[in-house]
Amino acid sequence: MARTHAVEALDALTEQAIDWMVELRSGAVDEAQRAAFAAWLAADARHLHAWQSLGGALDATFGQASAGQGLASGARTDAVANAIQQASVLSARRRRVLRAALGVAGLGLGSSWIARSSGLLADWRADLHTATGERKTFTLADGSRLQLDARSSVDVRFSDGLRLVQLRQGQLRAEVFADAAPFVVRTEHADIRALGAQFMVRQEEVRSQAVALRDGLEVSTRLATPAQSDILAQGQGAWIDGAQITRLAGTGLTTAASAWTHGLLHAEDQRLDEVLAALKPYRLGYIRVSPEAARLRVTGIFGLDDSDAALQALAETLPIDIHRHSGGWLVRVERRA
Repeated sequence: MARTHAVEALDALTEQAIDWMVELRSGAVDEAQRAAFAAWLAADARHLHAWQSLGGALDATFGQASAGQGLASGARTDAVANAIQQASVLSARRRRVLRAALGVAGLGLGSSWIARSSGLLADWRADLHTATGERKTFTLADGSRLQLDARSSVDVRFSDGLRLVQLRQGQLRAEVFADAAPFVVRTEHADIRALGAQFMVRQEEVRSQAVALRDGLEVSTRLATPAQSDILAQGQGAWIDGAQITRLAGTGLTTAASAWTHGLLHAEDQRLDEVLAALKPYRLGYIRVSPEAARLRVTGIFGLDDSDAALQALAETLPIDIHRHSGGWLVRVERRA
C-alpha cells in the first residue's frame, strides 16, 4: 500500500533559494543576475545555508546522486518540486526585469549598483522589512505596532529594561503600547524615545527626522560629544544629523509626515530632489536628477503607488523634461532649457 503524506510548507529562505536556482539554470544568465545572486548569498549566512540545503533536497527529489546533504522527507521533496514548478513560471518575468537592469548598467551605473540600490533585493537581513512599493504593519511582542514605508527595514531588540527598534533604512510610524520599559527607535544619527503614543522616524544618508504625532518625544544625538537632546511636543519635529538637532519650521508637520501611510506624498515648498527621493522606494530602478532641476520647489500632493503618474504630474507643473531609458529602469530629470 502506497504511503501518502502532506506537502510541507517551505520557509521563506528556501523559497528564495528555489527562485534563484530556477533563474540560474534558465540558460539565460547575465551579469546582472550573477551580481544580484552574489549579493543575496553574501547578505546573510542563512542564505548560503539555504542554498546548500536546497542542493540536498533536489538530489532527493529528482533521484540524483547526493553528496551527503540528503535532508528531504517525502513531504519536503514534494514541497520543493511544487515550488520549483511555480518558480519556473515566474522566472521569465524576473529575466525581463534583470535584462532591463543590465541595460541601465550599460549606461554607466554598473551591476554592483543594481544589487544595492535599484530595489531588486529587499533587506532580508533585517528582522522586519518591506519590498519596493510595499507598506506593511507589524505587531511587536509588547503589543506596539510599527508601520514600515516601502523599502524600509528594522531590527527589534526587546529586553526587561529597554524596548529598542533599530531603523536600518527607510521610515516608520510607531504606535507604542504603554509599558514600564522605555521604547526607543535608534537610527545612525539619533535615539528617539517615546514619551507618548505615536511618532514618525525617517532615516536618510546624513540625517534622520523625528515627528511627534501624539504626545511627545525625546530626541538625542548619537555622534556629538557630549550628546545633545531635545523634547518635541505633539505636532513638532526635528532633523538630527548626529551632531546637532534642528527644529522643523512650519505648520501641518504631522499631516505631511504621515501622508505616506495613506499612499500619498505631501510636498510643501520642497526641493524637487527631495520629492524624487520619496518616490524612489516605490519603483524599481533609479531616478537621476540634474543639479539645475533638483533646486526647483514643489508644492502638491502626489500618489506614491503610481510613481509614473507622479512623475508625469511633476513634468506638467514644472519646467522639466523626463527621459526614460531601459523600459523605465533609468529616469533622468533635467530642467527644461
